[in-house]
Amino acid sequence: MPKDSALRLARPGSDAGIAIGPILFVVAILGILAAAIAAGSGSFTGSSSTEAARTKAAALIQIGQTLKVGADRLIGIGYDADTITIDVTSTVNDSDLFSPSGGGVGIPSVTMANAPSTDAWYYTHLPVTSMGTTATELVAFLPVALNVCDQINVKANAISTSATDSSLAADIGNLANDPSVAAAWPTALGAKMTGCLRGTGTSSGYFFYQVLVLR
Repeated sequence: MPKDSALRLARPGSDAGIAIGPILFVVAILGILAAAIAAGSGSFTGSSSTEAARTKAAALIQIGQTLKVGADRLIGIGYDADTITIDVTSTVNDSDLFSPSGGGVGIPSVTMANAPSTDAWYYTHLPVTSMGTTATELVAFLPVALNVCDQINVKANAISTSATDSSLAADIGNLANDPSVAAAWPTALGAKMTGCLRGTGTSSGYFFYQVLVLR
């Protein structure tokens, strides 16, 4: 065989190795898609958490309004902030908020609370800034998560400041004991019937509140 013929047989063709280009291109596309999916997944998780907080906030505001309607009904019958009975075990008397012949409202759920298995609704007497006289108001409270608290203030009062801010903090006493003391009330929530504050002192954490009776 002539030398030039042997050289032509041994020399690779001009298109040898060209398949590596498409392979690298596909690998690059797959990498981009994987990064996009990962980023999208994180964004979805964040969005889902925010939407859940908004849903809980809307539900709590509605529950608060329902409790207020029941309290208004009792006021119309002739009871006041001191004679209305709010007790989940007392549901038959005309003075009971949860009695069909009284306030006529159901016992509110704790599923939107920060810790549903241990948290509870509290009903106490506190003076609310720029609301009523110097006498205390009847107020309902429920412990909630911070993100839910912030959404409540956005929806109910157009307040975008986080409840971690000192302007939304107050010493509201010991809610479990209904102290009926003249505790401080956040100026930023003055005259706000519904909202959320950060409790300091004995009752610490974030609390949704609904003013039930003014006086």
